[in-house]
Amino acid sequence: MNMMEARGILIQEATELLAAMKIALLDVERNGASAKRINEIFQAAHTIKGSACLFDLDLIVGFTHMMKKLLVRARNNDIIMDAELTSLLLQCVDYVGRMIDVASNDELQDPDPALRKKLLTDLRKYDATDTSSQAPNIINSQRAPQALWQIDMKLSPDTFRKGMEPVSIIYYLSGMGLIQTITTHSENLPAFAQLDAEQCYLHFSIQLRSRASQYELEQALELLLDDNDIRVFPLVEAETHSKIETEFETKTEPNIEASLKKIREEQSLLKVEVRKLDQLIGAVGEVVTRSANSRNLHRNNSQKALQDYINDIEQFVEQIRERALDLRMSPVGEIFQRFPQAVRDFSKELGKKIDLWIEGADTELDKSLADKLGEPLMHIIRNVMAHGIEPVAVRLAAGKPEQGSIRLNAYHETGSVVIEITDDGKGLDIAKIFAKASARGLVDASQQLTEQQIFMLIFEPGFSTAETATNLFGRDMGMDVVRRNIEELRGTIEIQSYPEHGTRFRIRLPVTLSIIDGFQIAVGKARFVIPVDAVVECVDSPELNESTRVINWRGTMLPYIRLTDEFSLDTETQSNIHDQHQRQCLLVLQCGEARAGVVADRLVGELQAVIKPLSPFLLGINGLAGSTILGDGTLALILDVAALLRSSRKTEHVTNNWFSH
Repeated sequence: MNMMEARGILIQEATELLAAMKIALLDVERNGASAKRINEIFQAAHTIKGSACLFDLDLIVGFTHMMKKLLVRARNNDIIMDAELTSLLLQCVDYVGRMIDVASNDELQDPDPALRKKLLTDLRKYDATDTSSQAPNIINSQRAPQALWQIDMKLSPDTFRKGMEPVSIIYYLSGMGLIQTITTHSENLPAFAQLDAEQCYLHFSIQLRSRASQYELEQALELLLDDNDIRVFPLVEAETHSKIETEFETKTEPNIEASLKKIREEQSLLKVEVRKLDQLIGAVGEVVTRSANSRNLHRNNSQKALQDYINDIEQFVEQIRERALDLRMSPVGEIFQRFPQAVRDFSKELGKKIDLWIEGADTELDKSLADKLGEPLMHIIRNVMAHGIEPVAVRLAAGKPEQGSIRLNAYHETGSVVIEITDDGKGLDIAKIFAKASARGLVDASQQLTEQQIFMLIFEPGFSTAETATNLFGRDMGMDVVRRNIEELRGTIEIQSYPEHGTRFRIRLPVTLSIIDGFQIAVGKARFVIPVDAVVECVDSPELNESTRVINWRGTMLPYIRLTDEFSLDTETQSNIHDQHQRQCLLVLQCGEARAGVVADRLVGELQAVIKPLSPFLLGINGLAGSTILGDGTLALILDVAALLRSSRKTEHVTNNWFSH
């Protein structure tokens, strides 16, 4: 691994740690400080600083050092983590993020010297030991006269298991001065027969003559200070020194330390380059296709041995597929974690009180989808805050709590990931939306539109009901970009709203863009694949009413769709008139709250479909999500069930009290 790759890992790790710090700080702001939360913030700052040391990123090292000094005092209850201090630390986290961004571009300059100076000045107000008035990059690093230092090191039993080499520590210290003596302590050594070759029992003291300051010596041992008992002090104080605690020592409650230890033992994470995953999944897709072809060959060969072999191959391919796709999955919580601070900051600028509640953060989604989902969600949340949640006075007058509420929820449903953004604001004003759209020429004033069609007008380019522009949002919120981005991910977005009760945006996305479990149907010579999770039931030889396009399904009037009409298929592709035993079938499909039937000439059966992009000639056709190559080499089109049901004139809606909180 070269230096640039190593720095890339640092940048990614630091970004994740900064997100964790924000979550912890926002929790402190909402629920009050706790030893656990303060320690989480400290550990994140400590890790960022230690990693930055490896790459000589002094700007980050010096700034996070000051943050750590403050956090040590908060952890020791010397200062109180009140709202003012929490807000300051959130600003510091944002600034560290800016420095990380600069470092990611291989630049070392300060992104905002004036802000850095202000933040350091504010941090020093909480530091009783720091009386300096300047803002150096590294604190207290001035060279002292040559002095004799004692360094006591009692290493953790897991030192060797973590790949640390104690001798290299001694060599490193020797480069900072002249080592006078090294004294080993063996009082805690077990009997020879009980020695564990993988366990470290080292405990030694070093006397070092050096011009380095205590800060610089502690910096040299930065990466060891978490898990080991290390003390640095002038030798003249050695006789009276029992234990000098530095800001680098970690104090945690026993239960927290046990939890952290368990996490370190159980978690083994591997960061995999997305390009390599794509290559793996592409290869798996080819294997899936060839496996389907072998099944076709089996149909012409009745040998039992061949059948068993094909079954084994298919099971093996299924395992590879599931494991490969699982590598691409990531919890949506990685996206959600960026929103609490945004809501906090935006609500203050708007002068509103708004709380964000997050549910279903562990719901998993394809990483390629997740990476593109953050911006659309941010657009929706900001619109909800600006236009949906009322000011405090208006809410109180309406008998609502002064604190507005936004709920961000994710869950799996019929082979899709559903993400909902729900607020308890004033809801959408249908009349106002229609009037504004009519005034802008988006619709004709005489048009008769359904409630859902009117709601969807807010996604038209340039549409806005805002009377005045704000510094934060401007006049136009770019909601057309939201819909475009969602549709590019093969997703859909719906709106439900009730006056004075709030609005819900529901985004439905495929779990993955790579491979799906599908159900193949034949319509004449054409082949279609439907995501198997969308299939409710298959009905053989249904009684179809061509005049109403509705059938009686289990006591419910269910509309149905003919794909020959939907896609204007030629008569040559319709049912084979030479097959006298041909019987039509109907698949009952469901997506969210909508149900409808799809008529097929023949049900072929389940398969694993490797999703391929549509031909340029088919792009823009409603109801198609992609294509796939079947085992016999023919092309099949993958149906977009949500779009297909939405375009149907009638759909049977499942009763759902959607707005219950």
